[in-house]
Amino acid sequence: QEQEEEKEEEEEEDQEEKEDEEKEEEKPEIPQEFMFEAEGVIIDPNVLQFAQMQQRAQGRTGKAKTVIFSEDRGRYIKPMLPKGDKVRRLAVDATLRAAAPYQRLRRNQALGEGKVERRVYIEKGDMRAKKMARKAGALVMFVVDASGSMALNRMSAAKGACMRLLGESYTSRDLVSLIPVYGDRAEVLLPPSKSIAMARKRLDQLPCGGGSPLAHGLSTAVRVGIQAMSGGDVGRVMVVLITDGRANICLARSNEDPDAIKPDAPKPSAEQLKDEVRDMAKKCFAAGLQLLVIDTENKFVSTGFAAEIAKAAQGKYYYLPNANDAAIAQAASRAMAEAKAGL
Repeated sequence: QEQEEEKEEEEEEDQEEKEDEEKEEEKPEIPQEFMFEAEGVIIDPNVLQFAQMQQRAQGRTGKAKTVIFSEDRGRYIKPMLPKGDKVRRLAVDATLRAAAPYQRLRRNQALGEGKVERRVYIEKGDMRAKKMARKAGALVMFVVDASGSMALNRMSAAKGACMRLLGESYTSRDLVSLIPVYGDRAEVLLPPSKSIAMARKRLDQLPCGGGSPLAHGLSTAVRVGIQAMSGGDVGRVMVVLITDGRANICLARSNEDPDAIKPDAPKPSAEQLKDEVRDMAKKCFAAGLQLLVIDTENKFVSTGFAAEIAKAAQGKYYYLPNANDAAIAQAASRAMAEAKAGL
């Protein structure tokens, strides 16, 4: 009986082993590594360019910078190895700590060579630089459509909003700029500044009339914003576009393209003009600029294009047909506060 029981147990074990082997054969094989051909990935070079611009402007996390790091200005936060041969601000504490373990060896070596004994022996490799941090300011650029019957009202309101924000920016280190859009092109009437005296001097004359080159206005804002962020003092840029959304001057004419400024040059269609403005709004977002569109168009004749501009730039939209300086300044301040809070 014991032999029969042992045989039965052996047969059961053999059967279980066969079932396990069958189950393992049924499981699909999982490769250990996956390889993709680089040639099979299609990437638009324009997408790469603007993605790199946004990373440089906003940092690797994709958020607007609130603190700017440098080697010359700000509050000392920690030591670091110097970049290059020149040390702008020497971190004395970290330099002494780096040199401390080698003092006895260097002293004995110096005495053996007959050199004068010193209290501390520091070499070039011991030097550490200070890593400084300071609060990043913000730049608010007003791009004002100075064409049409409401141009003077829009420009006066934008001027008042600039002065209001400048009065509030003394403690926040914010800068203000004004770019009127009129005639065939946009111009920087007030470059990025926090000087109330300069703003009053530059804003005494308010240019108005002519065409509405919205695409060139946004293009100018992108250029000024990128330059401000590359300077190191501006961490975020907000573009406040005050317009009724009726563009009628193409970008080629604003850039003085010979084919576009000819007397017999064909006029672009309304849809082509809108596409240019949408494209520039998308470039605003790609460059790390935040767009706030204030629509001043009468709702009875509204085309709704101002809202499309805000959507293309993934920005904010306000409908303020009778906006005054206080309303515009409040909308800009609110949008900037939300941006700082990460909303």
